[in-house]
Amino acid sequence: MMKDKLKFKKLLNEFRSLEAEFAYNTEVLVDARETFQCSYLQWCEENGVDIKELEEQRSKQVVFTKPPVEIKDSYERIEVKEKPTQHKEVFKSVAKKIHPDKLSTTDPRKDEFNSAFQKAANAMLESQWGELFDIIDKYQIDIPDYDEANSSLEQDINRMESKLKKQKSTYAWLLEDCGDDQVCKDRVISLFLRHAYNWDGIKRP
Repeated sequence: MMKDKLKFKKLLNEFRSLEAEFAYNTEVLVDARETFQCSYLQWCEENGVDIKELEEQRSKQVVFTKPPVEIKDSYERIEVKEKPTQHKEVFKSVAKKIHPDKLSTTDPRKDEFNSAFQKAANAMLESQWGELFDIIDKYQIDIPDYDEANSSLEQDINRMESKLKKQKSTYAWLLEDCGDDQVCKDRVISLFLRHAYNWDGIKRP
């Protein structure tokens, strides 16, 4: 039991670290997207690439094997089609301990409990187990089955790693990661133009 509990702590800390990294990267990408748009337009101007001509050529294409690439990246959570059945007993324990209706309207913890309970409820609906167990750990709620909890956390760690991989594969992130390396910047923007506009790589005077 102690071994499983320690593993739970380890996995939860790993999930929290990945979640914090994702939140940080999201903030970085806010500015990076704007920088990318300005940088690639300037690069096109300096290198004889007529972006308006490329856009016109793309709009004339009748058949697309892939949808047009957007500069702005979007991240959407996967919708849960079936009502989750995992961790119902744990969630009942959450409700018993932090349901806001158990507190009077003047209790200073009411807003905190309301926020925490809503987060736990949303986590159940969307099968976001890392977020659920973050609440459970914070309020020291007992976990009856650590094996099941650890398995769910491992799934969520994989999900977060996949989201991070998507973030770091965007052109905005790749350009940001180039730093001051102009060769790297040229390569990223060229790849973007080929991907987004089927650019032939020819620079015209």
